[in-house]
Amino acid sequence: MQVVRDGDFAIIWHSLFGYPRIVPIETLKFLESLSEPTMIQSQLGNELDKESRETIEEFAHCYFLIPKGFNDRAFLEEKMREREKEISSGSLIDHLELIMSEVCNFRCTYCIHFNNLETSDRINNPEKFMRFEMAKEAVDQYFEILREHGKHTIEINFGGGEPLMAWSVIKQVLEYCRATYGSEFELQFSINTNASFITQEIAETLKKYRVGIASSLDGLQEENDRVRLTKSGGGTFSQILLGFDKLVQVEYPLEGIAVTVTEKNFRGLNESIVDWVIARGMKDIRIDIDVLDMVEIPVEDIVAKLMRIRSYAMKQGIDAPGFWSRPAENLNESTLESRVAFCGGVRGNSICIDPSGDIYGCGYSTTLLGNLSEIRSLHAPNSAYYRFVKSRLTGAMEMCKGCMIEGQCGGGCNITQEFVRATKTAKIERMCDLYRRMTQEILREQLREATAS
Repeated sequence: MQVVRDGDFAIIWHSLFGYPRIVPIETLKFLESLSEPTMIQSQLGNELDKESRETIEEFAHCYFLIPKGFNDRAFLEEKMREREKEISSGSLIDHLELIMSEVCNFRCTYCIHFNNLETSDRINNPEKFMRFEMAKEAVDQYFEILREHGKHTIEINFGGGEPLMAWSVIKQVLEYCRATYGSEFELQFSINTNASFITQEIAETLKKYRVGIASSLDGLQEENDRVRLTKSGGGTFSQILLGFDKLVQVEYPLEGIAVTVTEKNFRGLNESIVDWVIARGMKDIRIDIDVLDMVEIPVEDIVAKLMRIRSYAMKQGIDAPGFWSRPAENLNESTLESRVAFCGGVRGNSICIDPSGDIYGCGYSTTLLGNLSEIRSLHAPNSAYYRFVKSRLTGAMEMCKGCMIEGQCGGGCNITQEFVRATKTAKIERMCDLYRRMTQEILREQLREATAS
């Protein structure tokens, strides 16, 4: 049982199973009195009233109260063994990412794509752009997997590098999917782009196919141009905004932006970026700390700034999440009842196919899971995909055991893990500390809001 206190109340949750509950301090003291095996009657008396009985049953359901000899971790392992069948059946797969381009016209200082790929042979892949034949084969195989499991909603993401460098193929894929599968499936498309290549024609096509657009701006001009650079080292703010404006012109504006924080732009980042988002009519701003080269800024300073900006954004009706908010978000579901994981890649939902047909869990990963030529057996027992997903089931990671958010975080971003192993750095400990502290602060904020009356 984990605890965050504030005043006369506390939020409690199970570090493996979740089930957050708000309780008065008196109730918390009662639970803590049972940290050693004790008969409940000795604490509450032999005659339990209806309210007390219901409370006890609720705490037992959430595993805050357990029978003597109950082993939480053994119980979890049994549940996770049942999940392994879902991995080997392929029923988890419901998201396809196509790496349209392994190159980019930008070279941002923190780039998660290139900085991680440069630690492996993947960066040397001679195939730099997705050909339509490869994309078509990937799409067809993906639809077959969904058919086998009776799924009718498909998600296809165009990633990179900069995917718009292969725009002609993206357009072909959009046309092909609608013509071939549009009457059978609900098609959902998305793209991750720096927006610098967006033209009137591209903007209109993205709107036509309702392609969700994820794009980044790392602060206002001065902050952005410190970290988000062209290959020649110039700033990118103006180029990015030209793309944003093209979308506005066709009445298909961005709903939000992502901001990556490094040591170079941290000091200048403040609530003004939220005001900018509001002025552009956007609804959300995602703020993430560089997940590869964890900044050396004191964690308490990062937490204070993120919470201040998040609070300011929420008061303006703007959503402001990040990787750091995911463990708190994951508390809304229990790993005993659903698949809780840090992302779709480690959950087993996502397959990502690069221009040569190699398959990864996400577009930035260096962990090879297979090849398109063998996709029908991709999820077979003891395959690379199977072992990868199994290794990230709740409770499986040794480094996470005993952590207060073990079941909600599960090791954090897989790319951070890969980069740490490849570069033999120890900065993962700072990222873990950030996730723990942010979770505590978010829960404390939620507790204050819930008990304000």
